[in-house]
Amino acid sequence: MPMKKIYFFLAMAALVITACQQKPKTVEVDIDAEKAAVSSLFARFDSAFKAKDVTTLTSFLTEDALCLGTDPSEFWNKQEIKDLWSQMLGDSVPEINYIREREIRVAADGNSAIVVDQYLMPSISPKIPWRNVYHLVKTHDKWMIFSFSCSFIPKNEDILKINEAVD
Repeated sequence: MPMKKIYFFLAMAALVITACQQKPKTVEVDIDAEKAAVSSLFARFDSAFKAKDVTTLTSFLTEDALCLGTDPSEFWNKQEIKDLWSQMLGDSVPEINYIREREIRVAADGNSAIVVDQYLMPSISPKIPWRNVYHLVKTHDKWMIFSFSCSFIPKNEDILKINEAVD
C-alpha cells in the first residue's frame, strides 16, 4: 500500500508542476503589415536592379542564400549570383514586362513569406514567360531573401511544340 501512495503522490506532483507552468504568449501577427514590409523590400530590390546596383541587390540576400537559374546546372550562392548580376547588368538593364501582379504570401507566424513574379524578358525569350519564386525569412525583424528560383513557364498548349522543337 505505501508504494501505491508514493506513485500516486509522484503522479499528482508531476500533474501540479505541469499545470502551473506558464503558457507561452501568442503573438498576433499583422499579416497586412508584413506584406507591406515585403512589398517595400521588393520595391527597393526593383529600384536597385534598374539602377544596376548589385551591392544593394545582394544586400537583400541571406549569407547562405540559394539562387536557382533556368538551367538544371544553375545553383548559385550569394557571391556567384553577385558576380552573375554584375556581368548581366554591366552594360544595360534587360527589359522586363510583367504579365501578372506580384503575389505575396506571408506565413501565419509572420516569419516567412513567398513572393512570385511572372514576366516576359524579350531580349532572352520574347514568347516564353518567366517565373521567379522568392522564399523570404524574417531575421532580426528584417525580411531577407533566403532562396529564389527562376524558371520558364510556357503555356500548356505550347509544351508539345517546344518538345518537338528540341528533338
